[in-house]
Amino acid sequence: MSAIAPQPVSRLTGTTAASGATTQTALVLSDSRVKVIIRRVKIKRTAGTAANFTPRIYKVSGATSSSINQEFLGSATAVASLFDTVAEVYVFTDANGKLYLEPGPDAGADNVFDYEVYFEIVR
Repeated sequence: MSAIAPQPVSRLTGTTAASGATTQTALVLSDSRVKVIIRRVKIKRTAGTAANFTPRIYKVSGATSSSINQEFLGSATAVASLFDTVAEVYVFTDANGKLYLEPGPDAGADNVFDYEVYFEIVR
């Protein structure tokens, strides 16, 4: 039996707009369902009215906090701070190769976040 060679770690970056408490942004990691390891998540609020945010990542669109579809839960972070954590979270994307990032601000629907998600596709 031969070992499967690991794939290189990839970085996905972007900016959300008009984020409210449950607004989700699709993270396109592939063009089909794949198993991935989320290696690092970085999020910084750059504008808006929230005082804190709690980032989450889901495996399906429209999922809710604390549901079985939640794959990653960050800690509550003050908006003046950078949320930056190293992780080793194994998850399958949806059929279209997507995961869903929810920055989770505690107030407003006008919040803007910059994000970076580092991941590795496991074949």
